[in-house]
Amino acid sequence: MTEMDKLDRDGFLLVPGALDSKTVNTWREMLYRRHATGVHDIANSVGNYAYDHLLGEEPELARPLIGHGSVAPFLKETLGRQCQLRSFRAHLNRADYLQEWHLDFNQYWHQKEEGRHAAEAVCMNTTFYLTDNTPETGRLRFLPKFFKNPVPEDVFKDCRYTEDRDNPFQKWCDAQAHVDLYPMAGDAVVFFSHIPHQGAKLGDDPDGLIRCNIVLHYQANPMFPGVGFVSSSVHTLETLGFEGSFPFAAS
Repeated sequence: MTEMDKLDRDGFLLVPGALDSKTVNTWREMLYRRHATGVHDIANSVGNYAYDHLLGEEPELARPLIGHGSVAPFLKETLGRQCQLRSFRAHLNRADYLQEWHLDFNQYWHQKEEGRHAAEAVCMNTTFYLTDNTPETGRLRFLPKFFKNPVPEDVFKDCRYTEDRDNPFQKWCDAQAHVDLYPMAGDAVVFFSHIPHQGAKLGDDPDGLIRCNIVLHYQANPMFPGVGFVSSSVHTLETLGFEGSFPFAAS
């Protein structure tokens, strides 16, 4: 069985040694410097700091990770030329961290409800780890059964960001069969964005090391540059921006 076959079977795949040690160290140093200034884009209640503007602020570091060679074969095989980067974010977990159970792409199983001929897209997550995650220090947990099966609607309605561990969706996920991955510094994990998952940091960091990672989300966009069409979308997107080009999104 190939690695791509495993990804198609399970919905997630560990890619060892995706980044070299120099790249890992450079990224860690940059994120630790930023954290020391107290400046970040997000600081949430479950212990996560996030940095959302690194593509513009750290282009020499960030842009080489787009379609990185370690994960490119899986993105190409899955999404082909329709593969589009949606977002780029780095995370840092200073204290103990238990992520809420979530799906990156919540609407995956409900896309056809948007319209009679609405497209159904697939999205992918590539996460690069900058610190070690061992069974004693951290993990990434998946619910593999719900890669190819939807979460039951009676619990999915409670799927949202929350720090309430008694939330029905959180408790339901806790009770399901799961698989844990323990990515080490330099490893990557590739997974489909609609599979329920949860990250965790357990206990204190080793001296000088704060748990951190980099997440790139990709989406399938059938209207990729060069697709056979009579007109170009470049001017529209440059003028209105991505969000401004969707006239019914707020309705």
